Amino acid sequence: MTAGDGLPATTSRRGLLVGLAVGLPVIAFGVRGALVDGSRTHPGELVRWIVGAAVVNDLVLVPAVLAAGWSARRLVPDDLWPSVRAGLVSTGVLALVGWPFVRGYGADPRTPSLLPRSYAAGLAAAVAVVWVVVAALGLARRARDRHRHDARAPDRGVRGGSEGR
Repeated sequence: MTAGDGLPATTSRRGLLVGLAVGLPVIAFGVRGALVDGSRTHPGELVRWIVGAAVVNDLVLVPAVLAAGWSARRLVPDDLWPSVRAGLVSTGVLALVGWPFVRGYGADPRTPSLLPRSYAAGLAAAVAVVWVVVAALGLARRARDRHRHDARAPDRGVRGGSEGR
């Protein structure tokens, strides 16, 4: 379903125009800075990195995430899926943010205080906390659902010993 101007019905023309009005000057400023300071920014290398990042994202990262999500959805029971999905997303974000630190990019042996921690251990601890929370939420949901099911089930026990006599 599209509007008369070819935009999807959910797209706001005003939002598009505001995004362009804000975004295009920011992009122009960045491109200008990369070109004016070309001796420091190396525009050719910058273009290779930008294009390479887009290609790796589209051909490696997105298919891997889709495959992991598809597989997890088929393996995880329906009642646990929301918390597992949140755990997977949180783990992915932590891994992406933590990766440069774990790998030690930018470390300089002359400045030991630059990256002073064991970032792999920190990442592992953060991911462990996420999955402990996911497990706790899953157990709580199962207990709540079991309690609701028990409350709705008819009582089939013998009361007072007088039934059936």
